[in-house]
Amino acid sequence: MKKRLNKKGFTLIELIVVIAILAILAAILIPALTNYIQKATDAKNQANCRSLYTQYSLDVAVAPAGATVADPTLDGATIVADYASGAVTEFSCTFTTPGGVYSMPLFTKVAN
Repeated sequence: MKKRLNKKGFTLIELIVVIAILAILAAILIPALTNYIQKATDAKNQANCRSLYTQYSLDVAVAPAGATVADPTLDGATIVADYASGAVTEFSCTFTTPGGVYSMPLFTKVAN
């Protein structure tokens, strides 16, 4: 048998080392990315609650006397809203995510 002097390609050990390094990087990055996705979801829910509060406040402010203003709705959230004489007297928007329970208008985490 003749030995090839000009070998091309990678050895099995080199390939195993590269795969091991990629596996270690994936093990580090996947939990971090999951955390960022959860934070983005929470920020989206908080923004939606703020928008609903603003919309509800405007609806109450421009509603004629004696008119009723529909309660706002948001998928995945529990909303309690009430008003009297052109002003919002109560508004809370609570939503539950895997990261915890958040409540508005304080926009803070209230439970885990």
